[in-house]
Amino acid sequence: MSEQSVEEPTLPRRNPSAMFRSDEREIAATYRMTRAEKQRLRQEAAELGLTGQQLFELRMFGRAKPVGRNGRPPKSAEQEELPIAG
Repeated sequence: MSEQSVEEPTLPRRNPSAMFRSDEREIAATYRMTRAEKQRLRQEAAELGLTGQQLFELRMFGRAKPVGRNGRPPKSAEQEELPIAG
């Protein structure tokens, strides 16, 4: 019997927004919340010195992964988010 070459399955290409993310954070999921909930999440994260992502992970999974060198630094309580002009 002759040996047949078996091709390895190819993984789908990464989403461009995840190209520089670590393998631990390559999948994006959408969670819908009110604007007030989002503002509260950001405020609490800033007060704890975490990013919004880290606070969400902490609440959902009981742990927060450290932000890699490509991640955003946490917002300080003094920073104000301005609307995008358009």
